[in-house]
Amino acid sequence: MIAVIKCTGKLPRLPRHSQLTRWFWEGLDQGVLQTTRCADCGRLSFPPRPDCPDCLGQRTEWQILSAGGTLYSRTRIHVVPEAFIEAAPLDVGIIDHDAGLRFLCWLVEDAQTAPLDSRLELVALRYANGTVFGARPEVTGNA
Repeated sequence: MIAVIKCTGKLPRLPRHSQLTRWFWEGLDQGVLQTTRCADCGRLSFPPRPDCPDCLGQRTEWQILSAGGTLYSRTRIHVVPEAFIEAAPLDVGIIDHDAGLRFLCWLVEDAQTAPLDSRLELVALRYANGTVFGARPEVTGNA
């Protein structure tokens, strides 16, 4: 389970949901971070996908992930698409997840000033119209 942070307002633009990814988004709304894992070779893939990029296997399963990761890169975006003007500037980062995946996400709760290689945790950001994921400094006791 990952922390779910209730946010005010609405997201200006929701991520696209498909038949495959709806499981990811529905799980995230409940505090479950998950992705697909190849049932043949064990490779994790993010974003979730119906096939394996390594062995091309067609059998995938859902794998629950921990919250922990390390800040690989971060930036502040000042010039944003019109839908995000009210949220500008946007602080985003790339998180090297403990399972070997990389996540691009919003940085919240002082993660935008964290030094590179800092421990962060992925969190669910629940808005009135949907849930996305972000990262914050790791809270002691969480993994």
